[in-house]
Amino acid sequence: MSLELRIGLVVISTLFFIYIVKSVRKNKLRNDYAMGWIILALGLLVLSIFPRLAYFFGGIFNVMSISNIVFAGTIFMSISLSYILFTKVSKLEEKQKNLIQEIAILKNKNKMK
Repeated sequence: MSLELRIGLVVISTLFFIYIVKSVRKNKLRNDYAMGWIILALGLLVLSIFPRLAYFFGGIFNVMSISNIVFAGTIFMSISLSYILFTKVSKLEEKQKNLIQEIAILKNKNKMK
């Protein structure tokens, strides 16, 4: 990996990390959602600084191309974040359904009085 590419990746990873932290501080992003993105940013930063880690993991998993390790990690992270978000959406839909039912019951009780 060339020095210019490594420097570029370090800068981009650092800026991404700072952006996520600022989003959490401004309450634009919740802490539990931000953890996945912070782990991703730190992972990219570590791989940018120590590219030999990618070669090490490539050797462990017997991968032909190191870029496949990066793509697999990115896909795994995306699937994990999608699962977390879908579970949150499912819980919120259930709460919304329960609230709608409670409102309907209260409206019905008020009409009877």
